[in-house]
Amino acid sequence: MPQITFDIDVHDLAKVINSMRKNDLETLLLLLTDDSEELLKRKHDLESGKVKALSREEVFDV
Repeated sequence: MPQITFDIDVHDLAKVINSMRKNDLETLLLLLTDDSEELLKRKHDLESGKVKALSREEVFDV
């Protein structure tokens, strides 16, 4: 994955993160994990309808 470096004030970064929508925060979290590429691919597959998420009943067989 390409990398970029830049200087930003911590308070400015906090403001940006606080103003993010839930979906954007989830994407940021995925990008910051070690498995980011795989998790982002799965997220895009779910959002595009390529795959279907399992229901609670299907997961726990209730």
